[in-house]
Amino acid sequence: MLVVTANWAIPDGSVAALPRAALHARLIDDIRRTAVRAGMRHDGRYRPIERLVVVLAGDTIDGLVSGRWTGDVRPWERGRRVTARHEEVFRAAARHAGRPLAALTRLARRGVVVPATDRRGRPVVGARIVVPVHLVILAGDRDAAFERLHGRAWSERRGIGIGSVWNGEGFAVTHGAACDPLTAGGDRPTLLESLAVDLLARFGATLAERAGVADAGRRIVRNLADGQPFDMPLRLSAALRAITQEGSDADWITAAWHRSVDRWDRAARRAGCGNGHDEVAAIASWMHALGDGAATRTAARTVVAALAASLPAAASRQRGHRLTVLGHPATSIDTAGGHVVCLGAPSMRPCAERAVHGPVTGGVSCIETAPVVWPTRFPAVAIPEADEGGGHGAAWWPLWDVDAPRAGRSEREPILEAA
Repeated sequence: MLVVTANWAIPDGSVAALPRAALHARLIDDIRRTAVRAGMRHDGRYRPIERLVVVLAGDTIDGLVSGRWTGDVRPWERGRRVTARHEEVFRAAARHAGRPLAALTRLARRGVVVPATDRRGRPVVGARIVVPVHLVILAGDRDAAFERLHGRAWSERRGIGIGSVWNGEGFAVTHGAACDPLTAGGDRPTLLESLAVDLLARFGATLAERAGVADAGRRIVRNLADGQPFDMPLRLSAALRAITQEGSDADWITAAWHRSVDRWDRAARRAGCGNGHDEVAAIASWMHALGDGAATRTAARTVVAALAASLPAAASRQRGHRLTVLGHPATSIDTAGGHVVCLGAPSMRPCAERAVHGPVTGGVSCIETAPVVWPTRFPAVAIPEADEGGGHGAAWWPLWDVDAPRAGRSEREPILEAA
């Protein structure tokens, strides 16, 4: 059985709060329960699974939203100073990631315990067997430096595989940031990198410097970093409403955000982000429009019309019926028969129109999305092999739905239409 999770985005702690420990504990519990559930076969008998592979499909560590990038060193530049700063951010984030990753490495070292079976194919109460567990970490856009720095040696010491793509029989897992038009940049910083560093990280650094706002600011930055970049104004508006009720300085935070947007606008233009200044101007207008749905929709259409991206080859229908799991893109529900599962953060934006660009085969923009993941759990899915879980072929189910009945759900539930 394969379990895929993504987007933990554990920061270095300089400007963003850490993920809640309860999320990691719940994930481990869900993995154990899912391993037992997968032992039920299509003929109604129980037979323990033979192995379990857990893949962290990118952005395990957040190497971008850090106060360490708010000086004169930028993560997209080259040179010894940049490499040294990447290592500094990685080491700090790795310290915070130590506890949750230790729980997974213990699972990989000890295996997962499931009930044994009797001759009639029934679980035996009190009898247990140990199923071997393998752990793999894939690089994402926020932790792309992970693999080329000391990440490989760090992971090998813990018995963790590391790479960019995980391939199995009938399955493929990758982060899939190439689906996001905001990641197009070539030799320039991408819009996604620029928004993470020159807007969000700098905004967080500003909040961290003000007494009485720092703790709330770290929670706000965490909330903004966990969502879609284009949803930051809506998320910030919701956070400010809560802060106002608590009597904190919401007006000062609002003013700090607008100043940060103006500075990002100038920095993004100088860096040549996007295909021109129109995208930067539209995004800046969007970021300024806190809670203004009409302005948000106008800016969204401008940006979506100017940007386009295609699904990576692994997600193309040319690969037949292979099931692909992408960690970066958010889910875009479609009733057609796609075979791509996406684990990205859901969108809050009211603009729900799909953005498919031109006659490009296999092309789709993943900007417009529909919610699938709630903040009480990390996004994760289980993909059984053979007839594990009572299914046939390449089925999947969300880990946060492990207790729900399987009846009524299609064998291959369409998630993203790769038209």
